[in-house]
Amino acid sequence: MNSTPRSDRNLSRAIVVLAFLAVGFALPPAAAAAGGGLDVEIPFEIKALKTSLTAPYFLDKDGGDVIVSDQAGGVYKVTMSGKATEVGARSKLKNPAGVAVAPAGFGSHGGQYFVLNANDAKGPCEVDVIDKTGSVSSFAKLPAAATGCRGIAFGASSTPYAGKLYAATNGNSTIYAVDPSAKVLAFGVYNKPMAFELTTIAFAPSDDPKAPNMMLVGMRPNLGSASKVGRIGIVAPDGKLKDDVYLVGFTRPSGFGYSPANWGTYDHVFFIVDTGKFASQNDNMRDGTVTRLEKGIARPFAGGLMDPTDMRFVGSKLVITDPAERGKGQGAIVVISSLM
Repeated sequence: MNSTPRSDRNLSRAIVVLAFLAVGFALPPAAAAAGGGLDVEIPFEIKALKTSLTAPYFLDKDGGDVIVSDQAGGVYKVTMSGKATEVGARSKLKNPAGVAVAPAGFGSHGGQYFVLNANDAKGPCEVDVIDKTGSVSSFAKLPAAATGCRGIAFGASSTPYAGKLYAATNGNSTIYAVDPSAKVLAFGVYNKPMAFELTTIAFAPSDDPKAPNMMLVGMRPNLGSASKVGRIGIVAPDGKLKDDVYLVGFTRPSGFGYSPANWGTYDHVFFIVDTGKFASQNDNMRDGTVTRLEKGIARPFAGGLMDPTDMRFVGSKLVITDPAERGKGQGAIVVISSLM
């Protein structure tokens, strides 16, 4: 372990991989805080990419790289070696939130970057597009009530959601659908019997045992300080939230997806990132976690993250954005790699 660079050692002390994971073993909190229990036999490596980003917030994969929004402004393309290249001018992307890479067939925009952005931190959101030259333009403006920009995602191909971009806003607990002509419609409103905080949008594959080809939405009821009420909801193609919850028992589920084939000992396993309470609200406690789903049961995989806000599997790596990993305004892109 001493051969690991100091910055990565510090991160490893804070982030404890709970493995060999099949036994479901969890370290006591005191041991986790001190980095106790880390073992060279653990078949996963955790490190923070050394990038120029201040507070990486949301991401999407772009081939073997990622496209990342930064809370300090701007959108960047980041390689797995940590090289970050700005692709969207900060003068126009002042408050970027969700980012997504357009698929082929979304009008003439295939391969371009779409960003949910607001000119003012408390103002209405709009969908902006970054073309191949790095030019930023407004693609679609959302209604005035659509504040609190959050996640965006293109509907998965071969599903009823295909051909549209979906954008979540928290000011009105609404997901909007945007088509290639920039037409905006309210897809679903989730404020009854209580308003939900929306965190992310993703799509289950056709072989998902519970929600094949369905939209999955990270959400948390606005119940003040209540814990473990966050859940992953299932949203039908008509925008209605199903009564049957995909999974519940989180604080703030902020990213999820299936691992690639033969990812260590986990082949096509559903993983969930939970932000926990925001560091600014809980005295910088490291309660961010990564959970895996095994035979319908959520089991711990990694703990000790600060504010993980998004995740993607990129090739053989699990990539997580954490805008507060090193403290307020000092985030990191965290990468978990299989060593098997």
